Amino acid sequence: MTAHAIGPLAALWDGDLIAARAGGVKLVVVRVGDAVCAYEDRCAHLGVALSEGMLDGGVLTCSAHHWQYDATTGRGINPATACLVRFPVTITGGMIYVEVAP
Repeated sequence: MTAHAIGPLAALWDGDLIAARAGGVKLVVVRVGDAVCAYEDRCAHLGVALSEGMLDGGVLTCSAHHWQYDATTGRGINPATACLVRFPVTITGGMIYVEVAP
């Protein structure tokens, strides 16, 4: 896996989500409290970009059909059987790095 710089941690506030790209992979990066998580930017339902959805109280909601995910684990809330593809995140020197396969 290769770590890719996404941007400064200071630019991603608590409750924010951003679209990013790392190693050719489209990502949605979210911050809930001190947790920063990165997922493939596609809903498990029909592949709609989750970065076009909303993050509210730790719940990531798809804009198309309102599927919901726990933003810190990627596990489905509605429906509970859904799951997002998660990528490792590290914070070094105030920068967010996401690891994706080359």
